[in-house]
Amino acid sequence: MNEVTLLQVLRTSSEVKRILDYDFDFRSASIENESAIFRFNDGTSYELVGKDASGGQFALCERRDLPTRPFLYVSSEGGAGILARGLESGLAVLTDLPYWQDCLHFSGSGQLAEMRRVVPLSESDLIAKRPQIDSKRKTLREILGISPIPDAIKELHSSIVELSPLYPVYGPDGWAYGTLFGKFTVMSNGEWRRRLTLQG
Repeated sequence: MNEVTLLQVLRTSSEVKRILDYDFDFRSASIENESAIFRFNDGTSYELVGKDASGGQFALCERRDLPTRPFLYVSSEGGAGILARGLESGLAVLTDLPYWQDCLHFSGSGQLAEMRRVVPLSESDLIAKRPQIDSKRKTLREILGISPIPDAIKELHSSIVELSPLYPVYGPDGWAYGTLFGKFTVMSNGEWRRRLTLQG
């Protein structure tokens, strides 16, 4: 499914909008080309495609020399970065890793190995809270025509590291957004630390 068709489905399918909103914290946005929370000082064009419950926004940036428009996330707390190399891979990352923000928050300042440690812990937490998550993933993938990414955590990490510097984001008053990578590690989370300790 090409980008234009994907955007149309995101904005018109009630089932897709309901699943993305409830299970993946993504609310489709109507066609908008101007954000109230960020800007590009170099005039880079973008299209808003969604937002989350905290007020963060998802957007597609202009391609430049890239094959597809990068999938940007700008948080309401001062962090921003490219999550994937296009809309399709961005939606695949959100579907494969609904806890992608935990993967970044507990990344130990962007360590891929630490992000990998987060995945099974967050996946276990997610299944405990929403045992139907795999069926929701399956439904989304079928409707949107997307496939799981062989290494979604690497796609997330490499997109932020390699592409984010090409798209520096600023607030309305001109202050620069920081990285999405957090300084915390898996062991900073008390519950995860307890579980890992019990596992030996």
